[in-house]
Order: sequence, then structure tokens, then C-alpha cells
Amino acid sequence: MSERVSERATSVQAGPAFLAAAGRSTWAVDPEGRGPMSLESLELGGASTADRGRRPRVGSTVRRLATVVFCASLAACGPKAQGKTTPGGTGDTSMKDGETPAGGETGTGTQPGGGDTATAPGPGGENPAEPGEPSPPAIVPPNLDQDPGQAKSAVDEHLKRARAALKKGSLDPEKAISEARAALAIDATSIDAVVILAHANYHKRMYDTAEVMLDMLFKERPKAKDNAGVFYVYGLVYDKINEPQKALVAYKKAVELDPNFGSALVNLGVHQLANKQYGEAVSTYEKVTRDLAIDEPDVWNALGSAYRGRSAEYDPGSPDRDQWLRKAEVAYKRASTLDKNFAPAHYNLGLLYLDADPFPGEGGPMDSLLRLQRAKTYFDEYKNMPGADPKLYEERSKDVSKLIKREEKKRKKMEKEKAAPEK
Repeated sequence: MSERVSERATSVQAGPAFLAAAGRSTWAVDPEGRGPMSLESLELGGASTADRGRRPRVGSTVRRLATVVFCASLAACGPKAQGKTTPGGTGDTSMKDGETPAGGETGTGTQPGGGDTATAPGPGGENPAEPGEPSPPAIVPPNLDQDPGQAKSAVDEHLKRARAALKKGSLDPEKAISEARAALAIDATSIDAVVILAHANYHKRMYDTAEVMLDMLFKERPKAKDNAGVFYVYGLVYDKINEPQKALVAYKKAVELDPNFGSALVNLGVHQLANKQYGEAVSTYEKVTRDLAIDEPDVWNALGSAYRGRSAEYDPGSPDRDQWLRKAEVAYKRASTLDKNFAPAHYNLGLLYLDADPFPGEGGPMDSLLRLQRAKTYFDEYKNMPGADPKLYEERSKDVSKLIKREEKKRKKMEKEKAAPEK
């Protein structure tokens, strides 16, 4: 028959630059051998309070070194480059005017060399920055939350592909499983994705696995009780594990939740036919063919059987019986037209002509021999079709052949009686 976010904790490992930006203490080793001290106590390169007496010697040394580096940079740049005093190059990636020099903090700060205040170099190249290691860019924790609209669109697309992989004629359970898992990676609360996983496992003949998935979904997600797909796949599983009553209840619930669920309606009709609930089956299949416009041979064949079942509720020759028989004939022929190799429709047409005596014809009952010959023709066609049951054909062929012989014998006798001279 035809047939439907997890919370992700992300940790950002902060390096020393991130800790400094966040105000955390980072430790350095004092070059004079006095042990570790915080960068904050060094005041970005200045001496600690305990070492204030030595600042002139350290500061003068650093200033001399800075002067040498600065002069070397001027010599390397030449006369045309004097307007750019930032060490590090002349391309687009160099520091722009007005920005905080590499290694410094925003605003003023104590620089190595005796605690003098340094400012950012201006357009004219005044107050060049002391050379130092550039400050790493501030690390901003990424926003891993996807836009709700984009997330929904992505989930819907995965579900669409998954359902397509479960369609008749392009069945690919593994692809359906892959797409359903991709949907769950975005939204772990997706009931439809779990239903598709169960449906795919059903197609893989893993019926227990499919049932367990649905059981867990039913238990963990209260909204699953309002999902027609859950009950539809339950019905499929129950059919396979020979629980027809449970399957019938499941399909009924699926249709109750979604009155236009075509696949659930078709399978519900199958159980109604099996239970000889012909009136209910007629209503079900007429809705499928008329309201949902599902034009498939198996559906028309089932509708024909429902009509034929209704005809048996009336006496032979009654107008109501004749009406249901004609409807059955039309439905079966529609199925065979849609698929000329659809064996069940040919078999049922043969059975219809075989059993319905009298069969309504134009202007009255159809000739009995003509009716039986039609039955035999359809049985013979059935024999050579894909999926035909040879044993079933043999049984019906014997039945109809015997009846044909009996009818022919009867007629010969009647002809003889008419030809015999009256005494």
C-alpha cells in the first residue's frame, strides 16, 4: 500500500589573550629573578612597586634601544615614508592612523622605559609608539544558535527529502534515515523525524526496532499522541507482526487525526473489507477516489470489491443489487485500464461474472453463457500476468469451465426438445 535540537553545549577555550581581555590575572616571570608577578603589577612593562629604585637604569636602557629601532625604521622607509612612523610595514595591513598601537591598551598607559606616558602617533608622525608585541584581537564567543526561521526551513527540507525516499517506486530507507537524522541534529524535538526513522526501519523489516522507536516517542513526547503519522506507522508494524485488530485501531486513529491522510484511509479500507464491513469500506474508498482524487489501480480494485460486497446484501434481480454490481464492474475496469498488467483487477472481474447470476445487462439480465465466457476470458488473462497465483487460476478455471459445459449441455437439450415433433 502507499504511505510521513538537541541542546548542544559548546565550550570556548580561552587562551591568555582572552583571559587578559576578561580582566583575569596572567602571570609572567620577572627578568631580575624575583619570581612570578602579575602583568597588572608590571603595568604593561613598567617596574613593580618593589623595584621602583631601579627604574632609571632599566628605563634609560629601553629608551636607547627604542631610539635605535626608531632611527633604523626611518632610514629604511626613506624620505617619502616619514609620514608613517608605525613599525611593521607600509602595506594595507599596517596600523592605521589613530588606532591603538600594537601592544598598548586603549587610552594612556605606562610604557617600558621609566613610566613615561605614550600616546598613539598622530598624522604627522609625532610620538611614535614603543615597539612591542601586538595585542591579539579580542575573542568573541561565537553565537551558535541558528536563526529559528532558517532552522525550520532546514528541518523541513530534510524531512521532505526523507519522505521522498520512502515513496513507492523510489524507496531508499537508508537515505530516509540519513535525512531524518540530519533533521534531528537541528531539532531533536521533531516528532516527524522520529516517525520517518521508524517508517524507514519498517521498510528494512526491522519491525521491533520501529515499534520501540514509536513507543519511546509516545512516552517522551506527549504531542506524539496528536500526530497521525505515529499511528499510521504503528498500523504498518501491527500488520506485519500479525496484529490486525491493533492495526485497525491505529489506522482509525490516524484518520481521526487527519481525515485526508490518503495512505491511512487506504489501509483502513483493507481492514474494513477483511472484516466484511462493506458499507464502511465503500465510504472510505469513495472518499479516497472522489475527495482526494487518488487514481490508483489498487484503490479502484478495492472499491470494486466493496461494491461487490454490498451487492450481496440484496436479493438476486433486485434493483439495488444490480446497481452495486454495475458499480463494481466499472471500478474493476477502471483499475485494469490504469494498469493493463494489474492482475487482481482481472481476477476480480472474472469472479464478478462467475458468481453474479443473474448479472445485469442492457435491457435485462445478461445471457448466462455470455457471462460465463467473459469470466473465463478474464481468468485466462489473469493467468499470464505478473503476480498471478497459478493455483488460484486452476481452481477458478475448473469452476468456470464446468459451468460453461453445463450451460452448453442445457442449451443443447433445450434445442433438441424444441426440435422434437409433438406427439
